Amino acid sequence: MIVENRRIIFSPEAVREAVKLYRESFPQKQPPGVLGPIILRNQAPLALGISVQAVGASNFREIEMAETEIAAMLILYCRRLKIPLPRASSKSMEAQNDSLVLSITKVLPVVPAA
Repeated sequence: MIVENRRIIFSPEAVREAVKLYRESFPQKQPPGVLGPIILRNQAPLALGISVQAVGASNFREIEMAETEIAAMLILYCRRLKIPLPRASSKSMEAQNDSLVLSITKVLPVVPAA
């Protein structure tokens, strides 16, 4: 068998852009408003704390994005940037310092040479 392993590391700036794209693509998933600080919670399960300031409000309100939603957001962002992600692969995420890491593993069978 052949195993392909890839790691895609998203800097804090890339995570912010991914959050913006996700909010534009799925406005019903998060409240409208100005995007504030994004905090990576390095815990199991992984979570993002996203601050949003509603129109006309003076304070930010924090909403939490769960690990499954973060994965969907990163996959959407990769598709937008045309980063190939094999469908038939296992995917996992982890925090690395202040960045998010998407790990992709694909197992390919060995085909005998003719």
